[in-house]
Amino acid sequence: MTYTPRFESFTGDDCTGTNGAKNRILTLSNDDPVNEMMLLIVDGSVLMYNIDFTLDEGSSSITFLNNVWDDQAITVDYLTDDSTSTTSYLAKSLTLSGTDLTGSNGATSRTYSIRTSFTLGSSITIVLDGATLQRGTDFTWNSTTKTVTFVTAVNNDQDIIISYWYVGSDSYYCTTLQIARYSGIGVEIFNEELGTGDSSTKSFDADNGNIIAGSFVLQYGSSNTLSILEEDVDYIISLDEGLIQLTNSGVTKLSTDNLYLSYTYSPKQSDTLLQTYLAKATSETDKLTRNYWGVAKTSIEYFDGYASGYPQTDEPFGTQQAELPEFELKYKGINSITSVEFLDSTGDVSSDIDEDYIRLNGDDGENGRVIITAGSIPNGKQNVKLTYIHGYDDVPELTQELCALISGMMVFVNISGGSYKDISTYSLGRKSFSIGQVYVNVREAIDQMKTRVKELTESLGPRLLCV
Repeated sequence: MTYTPRFESFTGDDCTGTNGAKNRILTLSNDDPVNEMMLLIVDGSVLMYNIDFTLDEGSSSITFLNNVWDDQAITVDYLTDDSTSTTSYLAKSLTLSGTDLTGSNGATSRTYSIRTSFTLGSSITIVLDGATLQRGTDFTWNSTTKTVTFVTAVNNDQDIIISYWYVGSDSYYCTTLQIARYSGIGVEIFNEELGTGDSSTKSFDADNGNIIAGSFVLQYGSSNTLSILEEDVDYIISLDEGLIQLTNSGVTKLSTDNLYLSYTYSPKQSDTLLQTYLAKATSETDKLTRNYWGVAKTSIEYFDGYASGYPQTDEPFGTQQAELPEFELKYKGINSITSVEFLDSTGDVSSDIDEDYIRLNGDDGENGRVIITAGSIPNGKQNVKLTYIHGYDDVPELTQELCALISGMMVFVNISGGSYKDISTYSLGRKSFSIGQVYVNVREAIDQMKTRVKELTESLGPRLLCV
């Protein structure tokens, strides 16, 4: 299931009923809300589902079980079921303390930078020592610098929980780590010693920046007996800079042991830059294969209706058996057919086909062909409306490789553009040295990738419709 994060703000005056009454109803602006992960806050207090409020998903309405006054501020963070969305959002929660912020103990305007790319700013919620902070009143968010600024004063010993949604890598067909591996631009480092704990130091630096997401493991202990630290709980990592910031939990676990980091980094490309290729490469993969390979979504296609009225054989009409109507959909990976409807001249639905008479040609839905086993198709142009769900639980491995290779070609084009200042041949006295010609190597890498991309494209698609 795919969800879309939403945020809305109200006052009690937006609810039905009278000022200060119970069972007042608030209607959300979006259809198909779900109660999972819903965060409902009234005047800074977090309400509990089925204790303080209920949700009617059908009418998108919230019923407050306790008293609500007209002047009370209400904010709602929630998810809506969105089968048409191709973007997946993941939840993240950071456990911090005041010492993780900039500024001095007890000061206002202290800041914290969130390192996760593509953070959905409207989804950010902050709890300070058990009290929920109000966006715009107690803290602000800068989407450009990805920085939270605390308007309220924060002490170093206060506990802070920052929760938010961000675009997950499963929105795309490959990851930045796959790009680095398929294109050969990644360098693996094993058990690099970052330093030794002293029960207070939080900041540690890797020898290299441009660390690739999903490639790193932070451990502590002796070189032979290591324990893993958990990201966001024990530490926060800044990938592009190669910086490690331990939380209070991480400092406690590390104690006076050694700290080790295993990771893959790219000398020429940061993870942030690699992420910019993912959306383009995913779209290019769809275009080359003429298919969609992501999570299940709903699509609608329109076809011309036909009914020739002429016999197809020279047999007597009484024994003639006409071919069953059949439609070929644009996409493969068909999960189910939602409806087959017939439109009148105004575009309104005039009739439809019962689901019992709609059949996929093939059990796996991979050929994208739909057969109508009963009823007739009215003549017309674009008068047949076919709604269906298609997509995959997991992106096929060959599709992942294709997307990574397309991204890899973008990487090498970028590297080639910056190679004008790379020194490949130099002389020292009467000796000459050559360390490889960047352009020649890049061109060969791109040629090899093009060959593999062509092989994968022929394997995955495109399809030809022959009539």
